[in-house]
Amino acid sequence: MYPKNKYWLPLVNFLKKKSLEDQIFIGPEVLLYDFPKVFPYQILKDIRLNDYTFNYIVFHKKLAEDYTNEFLDLIKSDFKPVWGNHLFVVYKRNRSAKEKLGALKSLLYTKVNLKKYYKKDISKRNGILITTYNRPEFLIKLLRQLENRSEEILVVNDGSDEIYHHQYEQIKKRFPQNTYIDNPKNMGLVFSMNTGFSYFLSDPDIEWVHYFQDDVEITSQFFETIEKVADKNDYPVVTGFYKEPHKIFGSKLINGVEVKLLRSASAQHFYVHRLYLMDNMPIPNPYIGAPKPDKGKPGQGSDEDWWLLSWAPKSIVKRGKYVISIPGLAKSDAIGELSTWEK
Repeated sequence: MYPKNKYWLPLVNFLKKKSLEDQIFIGPEVLLYDFPKVFPYQILKDIRLNDYTFNYIVFHKKLAEDYTNEFLDLIKSDFKPVWGNHLFVVYKRNRSAKEKLGALKSLLYTKVNLKKYYKKDISKRNGILITTYNRPEFLIKLLRQLENRSEEILVVNDGSDEIYHHQYEQIKKRFPQNTYIDNPKNMGLVFSMNTGFSYFLSDPDIEWVHYFQDDVEITSQFFETIEKVADKNDYPVVTGFYKEPHKIFGSKLINGVEVKLLRSASAQHFYVHRLYLMDNMPIPNPYIGAPKPDKGKPGQGSDEDWWLLSWAPKSIVKRGKYVISIPGLAKSDAIGELSTWEK
């Protein structure tokens, strides 16, 4: 049911006149009753607007809290008003001359100062996910490097053997500010990654997540450099590693940082935007438990990196873009040299 005021019915009648019952557009959630493809304002921060083509937008003048700056930018750059009343303005992409003339009749209502709806930039909240298995000595080294970070740190222990129990319990006491999840048994890396990423996706204020395997070491410029490069639309996956045999498809300069363009990368570390995770989660699990049963291809791992970065239908590679690598920011202590390491 629509709210009982005189402004809703004229809006609904206008939208039906434009035959929007089977078109996607942005508007108030209550329009769903008559327009099943409407995208409500509440999902604006959980989608990439440039993934969709909207011809119409319904702007509710009293619902500023739900609007994102990206949404307001879209209206300013690509849309013009075609109708309005005291409560609503309907915007259209590529309006006709006739629609422009019609909008002039309701100029009093369609002239909206969008600037007052913009939100001041708020520092994004990030998470750090670490997975560990039978390597408390590496985990404590990594946590020492991260000790003064402001991000929430989650450690997922993938059912490490009982002989390591005491060491992991000591780590919890040494770093009580972190959050810890202990899998009841060893379910494999993919299980732990799905658990950890789901934890952060459940918090709508977490925008980016750093994923680390427990043996990673980082440079002092690690976080600052990666955040200069990352972008939720163009560069939603950035890694501080480069490891052969992953092929380099070129280099470029992004905000003064030289990067390598990849179509695949190792999962020792990557920095990923929440929308990218939502597109590509959960990661399919080719096996449960470790070591891997004698199935599949010789040497096959858990394929978590291939799925998230390359294979998934909505991966960055399938979108025609690249995983961004910044060699020299990190190394893997357990496997040896995986990148150019700053001395």
